Amino acid sequence: MLAGRENFLRNGFSRAAVADIAREADVSTATLYKHFSSKEELFAVVVREICADLGGEFATVSDSDDLRQVMHDMARRYLKSQFEMGANALLRIVIAEVPTAPQVAADMHEIIIKQRAAHLVRTFEQLIERKLLKPHDAETGVQMIAGMIKEVFIWPALFDADFVLPDNTDEILYEAIDMYLDRYAA
Repeated sequence: MLAGRENFLRNGFSRAAVADIAREADVSTATLYKHFSSKEELFAVVVREICADLGGEFATVSDSDDLRQVMHDMARRYLKSQFEMGANALLRIVIAEVPTAPQVAADMHEIIIKQRAAHLVRTFEQLIERKLLKPHDAETGVQMIAGMIKEVFIWPALFDADFVLPDNTDEILYEAIDMYLDRYAA
């Protein structure tokens, strides 16, 4: 549902109109309502569609023993999914619609936050098994490194629709990674 995705990302939930989405999809409004009973249902489908690939960016971890580079690559994939795949724009919309679409917000939290974190935890557990990281609670480790990255990139972007990654993004990522590795590198 590309037209719905583009319209919701451009206009948010409240300002998106089913008639406009139908026109952009080159179908009648009645046809759209045959597939989706409401704007809320269409929005929920769009949210699930955008979120479907999130977390998959961590499904495979490099065989490299250069842990610093492996973690940098993961952090870059994370930022790519946030900014290029529309996760931040979608988060901004969903947060604004919590009062009117609480189930969509709950679904998105499950998909974009919990499932993605679970993918990262499994990845960190693999790095522990490969003895690249010291044994530790991988979930806590993920929260620590992700928290550092979110604080610098994700949270500011939620409150600034024009946010762009700074020129020194890689420096910042490496600094966060180095702090994490100082504690947990094997």
